Amino acid sequence: MLDKSIPFFPVLMVKRDTKNYPRFELPVGYAITGYREGFENRWADIIYSVEHTDTWQQARDIFEKEFMSVPELLPGQCLFVLDGKGEAVATASLWHGDHFGETHQRIHWVATRPEHQGRGLVKALMTRLLDLHNELGYKDFIYLTTQTWSYKAINIYSQFGFVPYIGEKPVNWKDENFDKNNRLAWKLIDEKISEYRQKKQETKRLQNG
Repeated sequence: MLDKSIPFFPVLMVKRDTKNYPRFELPVGYAITGYREGFENRWADIIYSVEHTDTWQQARDIFEKEFMSVPELLPGQCLFVLDGKGEAVATASLWHGDHFGETHQRIHWVATRPEHQGRGLVKALMTRLLDLHNELGYKDFIYLTTQTWSYKAINIYSQFGFVPYIGEKPVNWKDENFDKNNRLAWKLIDEKISEYRQKKQETKRLQNG
């Protein structure tokens, strides 16, 4: 879930070597599938469940605006994880973005329903999306946008070789104080990830006795 107790800053992460990344498989009982007709409502269900939007309709409108403009890409590049009952419980996409002055591929709208988090679904999706990026012959560069509230997800992205973007303000970025806020954001993210990792280690230690 998002941690909305900390200040919100949007950030970017980049990966310049798209050939090297860890490989993760889905747990038994789950399967990855591409978009099918009607899955826009399932996408909205997932996005709303993790509080990425204030309303379900807002999520549905985002899908319409950001994905339906090129519907031919949806079956292959807008992915879902289905549970054993066939319910869509996670999603992530390989999509186009223009934050660097030209079109590049990006990891877009990653989310897992709360009751299915912590099972490695996002890691399996990230593996598949990077595989797909290479299979489709895209350039050796990929990026994603996220925010401070998602530092737990950022911890996962870093495992796949994504690093903080530190540079000039990206194209179409609304923050006029980008340099200052970007530094503040990554300082906060680093602190929260460190706390998060320490808590996980302590929990594991207690569980192991």
